[in-house]
This record gives sequence, C-alpha cells and structure tokens, in this order.
Amino acid sequence: MQPIIGVACTKMFFPNNNLDQYFYVGSGYVDGVAHTGGVPYIFPLLTVKDAPFRAMIESLDGLILTGGDDPAPHLYGEEPLQGLGEVEYERDLAELEVIRLALEMKKPILGICRGMQILNVAAGGTLIQDIPSQVPDAFQHAQKGSRQYGAHKVTLQPGVVADALGKTEILVNTSHHQAVKDVAPGFRVTGVAADGVIEAIESLDGLHVGLQWHPERMWAHDDNMLKIAEAFVGKCKQLKMQSR
Repeated sequence: MQPIIGVACTKMFFPNNNLDQYFYVGSGYVDGVAHTGGVPYIFPLLTVKDAPFRAMIESLDGLILTGGDDPAPHLYGEEPLQGLGEVEYERDLAELEVIRLALEMKKPILGICRGMQILNVAAGGTLIQDIPSQVPDAFQHAQKGSRQYGAHKVTLQPGVVADALGKTEILVNTSHHQAVKDVAPGFRVTGVAADGVIEAIESLDGLHVGLQWHPERMWAHDDNMLKIAEAFVGKCKQLKMQSR
C-alpha cells in the first residue's frame, strides 16, 4: 500500500547540445518521498499535443510540483514587469493542465517554490513578479549562503505544515524572487515571513499545500523538515487505503 508520488519535471538543454532536450528534476524531491515510505515516479511535464495527463494523474496517489522559472504573468492577468525572470511557457501550459486534473480528482499536491506559485495561479490567485522591486524593506529571499540551511524565519498558522512540524516558528532556506500575492479562492495563508512575504498556503480541505522555501534541500540533514515529506506521503497513503 505504498503511495505512488509523481514528481513533476521539466525539460532543459544540456551544455553544448542545442538539439536534444532532457527531462530533469532535483534528486532531493525524489529522495524525500523514498525516505518517508512513498514510491517516487518521475512525472514528465509533456509538451506534445494531446499528452495523456489524465491517465498519468489517475495512476498517482499524490503529486509534487517542483521549482523552476517564473510563470508567465498574463496567466494571472498582469503585464510583465521589469523584474520578471525567465519564463518557460510550455511548462506553464503543461503544469496548469496537470494541476487542474489533480484538483479535479482530489489528489494531494505539495507545491515547492515555483510549485507553490503555479498552484496558486492554477487555482485563481496572482503573484508578486519581483520581490526586490515590489516589496518595500523585503528580506534577501535569494540567499547567497549554503542553500541547504535556513536563512530567515517563518511564522506558521495552524494547519497541515504547523501540525507536521509541531512548531509555530521555523527557520527556512530561501531561493526565490517571486511570491504569492492574492491567494487563490479555496486556499488560505498559513506561513508568513516577518517582511510580509507569504511562505505557505494550504487549501481549506488540507489536501493541497504550497511552500515557498525548499525543504527538499534541507531534509537530508534536518529530520524536522523531513516531517513535511512524512506528512504528505502519509496523507497520500491514507487516501489510497480509503479508496480501496
């Protein structure tokens, strides 16, 4: 009864090869699933016409949305600002379809960094395109030190993340320049940095969680942060057993 967890991955060109694209994903996401009792499957964000996403999502018990480039701002009703970074629009389109299906099928979702942002967009929310230029007195949210260690604190409200960690304040790493602005309908804020930047959102039913930091970079050496993976995999397992 181990739950099958899809880990979303996108395409890239390798250096000195501009002909062939390869799917890739950070190993930390996959390791966290394996360490906490799940069966990790690499989930390719296909960009071919009529990709079989429905069948792919049906085969999963949960989905992890990973980090990456900025979502295209027109997807949430805005024009591109000067601070906008690289946009991978084909990934946006694929991921929006995948999220729509996962929400429809009530599959648990854990969105990390960009994963939280695109989850919020897919559900009807908006984003801050560039924290340094849009948030007065913001912290450094793209830390320059070792990214597997914490850089600033996050205050947690009661919810899935706070329950998993057993804390109301945590130290997190940080590697982003965008953030959630308007939270999507059906979601609520459950984590905020002291500068006001939203760091965690959760759906009202607790099935879908977004984190702005990168726990997958921390849980190799931080057992407390690994509890996030344990909680997510545990929820997927619980729902898998109930559906039998």
